[in-house]
Amino acid sequence: MDLKELQSKEPELIDVQLLFDDEGRSASGFKVVGANSKQYQEADRAWKLMNVRKSARRGRGIDGATDTGAAELVDLIAKREMAICVACVVEIYGFTNEGQPAPLGEETLKAIFAARPTWRTKTAFAVESEQVFTQG
Repeated sequence: MDLKELQSKEPELIDVQLLFDDEGRSASGFKVVGANSKQYQEADRAWKLMNVRKSARRGRGIDGATDTGAAELVDLIAKREMAICVACVVEIYGFTNEGQPAPLGEETLKAIFAARPTWRTKTAFAVESEQVFTQG
């Protein structure tokens, strides 16, 4: 691939299909950008900065060998995953709110992911999978 093309190429959207109609066609889902996207890089950096500041204020690391420390690490991982997913979803389709198309936004996405936690995992996998960058 030519470097100039690589630098100027817009990231391709990845279709995360979540619900299907009776004929097996995607009825609801997300369009996301991948880990090389500006959205991902900015969310990841913000998350890392916040955690470095938090750790510096705390003056200690998290002890993953304790139940409390392990639970804290698991919660941090889930919160980072949520932040990445919210930043990388650039379109939703097939979702309504009281009969109207659901708006794309943090509240909508958090409500969807709260109702279906496995969809966050599926979305995070699509965003971070290197496989999606070799398609095309």
